[in-house]
Amino acid sequence: MNSKVFFKKEKLLIYSSSFLLGILLSSSFEPFNLPFMSVIIVGILFLVNDYIHQNLQNKKKIFFFTGLIFGFGFFISSINWISNSILQFNTDLYYLIPVPLLILPLVLSLFYALMQIFNYILWSQSTSRIFYFSANWVIFELLRSYIFSGFPWNLIAYSWSWSIYFMQSLSVFGVFGLSLITVFCAASFFSFRMNKGNIMFPLIAILVLLTTFIYGYNRVSNYEVIKSGTNLRIVHTDFNQNEKWKKESHKKIAEMGSQDMITIFPETAFGMVGIGPSNWFIGHIRNEAGLYYNSLSFNGHQYDKIKLVPFGEKIPLSNFLKIFFPKNSLLLNSMRSGNDDQLFEKKITPLICYEAVFPNFVRNQINNETELLVNITNDAWFGTFSGPKQHFVHVLYRSVELGLPLARSSNMGISALINPIGLVDRMASSDKISFIDVEIPKKIDMTIYRQYGELMVYFLIVLFFIIGYAIDQLFLGKKND
Repeated sequence: MNSKVFFKKEKLLIYSSSFLLGILLSSSFEPFNLPFMSVIIVGILFLVNDYIHQNLQNKKKIFFFTGLIFGFGFFISSINWISNSILQFNTDLYYLIPVPLLILPLVLSLFYALMQIFNYILWSQSTSRIFYFSANWVIFELLRSYIFSGFPWNLIAYSWSWSIYFMQSLSVFGVFGLSLITVFCAASFFSFRMNKGNIMFPLIAILVLLTTFIYGYNRVSNYEVIKSGTNLRIVHTDFNQNEKWKKESHKKIAEMGSQDMITIFPETAFGMVGIGPSNWFIGHIRNEAGLYYNSLSFNGHQYDKIKLVPFGEKIPLSNFLKIFFPKNSLLLNSMRSGNDDQLFEKKITPLICYEAVFPNFVRNQINNETELLVNITNDAWFGTFSGPKQHFVHVLYRSVELGLPLARSSNMGISALINPIGLVDRMASSDKISFIDVEIPKKIDMTIYRQYGELMVYFLIVLFFIIGYAIDQLFLGKKND
């Protein structure tokens, strides 16, 4: 066979395998939650990199496209529910579906492609590649979470949502720290396959996972539920987008409220009306001089959503685009974000919808007196399959990280009370208008993540690069000898 033909077939096999790996990685997340699948898939990608480095020419180009195709496969299979939001908003905008269905996954896959460029630069035959691969993965998860307002959806750490015990490491390292542990263990396990004499790293990986599990098991076993004496009502609704704006729907929702207990209603539950009893958390759209805010009112306080959903609530460069598309309904409905210094009840931190998926944002919103996180959301935008379930898991992780109970009220999603270690205390029926009356558990006094934030993972990333560099120097020294 001609060597050029063979090389083309080999590249095609690598690219198609990378695409398949990306799709299979989606099975690690809601609603599938296949245990340890993320470790297996990330480990195989590590092997693919080894193969490219050892056997192929034009390594830089192949590394880049491997990352791009892997990321594309992952995102089109794990976040395709976003396209549903366009049809929910306006069926006449069906022609925009390729944007969230294809273009957004392609843009997001650039983070994996650029990660692979750095992997190409640092890859070697030494075990330093284990540390570089792990650190690069988390660096680009961090960048994805912050650049262009950020999209920290389905970070690799969320693949552990099937285990309450492994999740407890969030209280120490946060979500990015758990990602680092995951990728390091995956690379360590699969490094053994390329060098059967290297059994040390698989043993280290087993020790790391075992330690993580034991820590989580002890934390869950030793957790004692202490009730705060504060009762509240969490309302769940089940209206589609057309129904939820009707006055009849608002009336049905209001009937669910309590005159005595604090009552939490879903995001924009009352449309454009933000008036009600002071003990109600009222989600509504606020109009101020023609500017619209996604807001929440409670006990004389008001909170305007800060983190707006890109292309959903806020179109980038919308003022500029209105010049060319003056009648486009998406541009006309673009909202304003709230200020960073809004005053609210000191014991309660409000989070509207998408805001709760940003770990550092949530941590910065709380204070020493915070006793409860309140998340209101309208998941009718996301369909009924994976979107609402993924959203719920992302929010649940914040409780574990910060050691705070979380009350969540949703429309067509999941409404529940989550305790400070991430266990669901009570969950409302998801297929009808309902409510649950709950007593809030007390918070855990402090977690390491709550105190230090991402400093732990930054330290570990730097440490991994130092270890990788030291291993490379030792490897070069032995090679020269």
